Amino acid sequence: MKTKLFLLVIPAMAAFLISCSSTFLVSKDGKGYFFGSKSQAIYRMLCDSGDLKKILSDTTFTQNIKNDIYRYNCTDERSSEKVKQLFSAMTIDQRKELRTAFKNNGYDINYLPC
Repeated sequence: MKTKLFLLVIPAMAAFLISCSSTFLVSKDGKGYFFGSKSQAIYRMLCDSGDLKKILSDTTFTQNIKNDIYRYNCTDERSSEKVKQLFSAMTIDQRKELRTAFKNNGYDINYLPC
């Protein structure tokens, strides 16, 4: 009985967390974080590794958008609010392109690793 409840609760919690976020969940190597989070772990995963630069180079975004995404994720100007604002201002196609670029660089999207 506990196993069945567990199997129902975990996906419901994941769906709730994803729906409450105004960006998306990125995960790699069993670790997942919301894009734009100010955690040091996602900073290391995206910025220290150089992955965010690779991901952005796989998009057709204007250089200004690429610069802003990088700035608000990987510099002293890090701001989860600014990332959320940028993401919400993107068109549906741009959002899809960003998620696809993450996937093409080895990331899972909206997958909550256990």
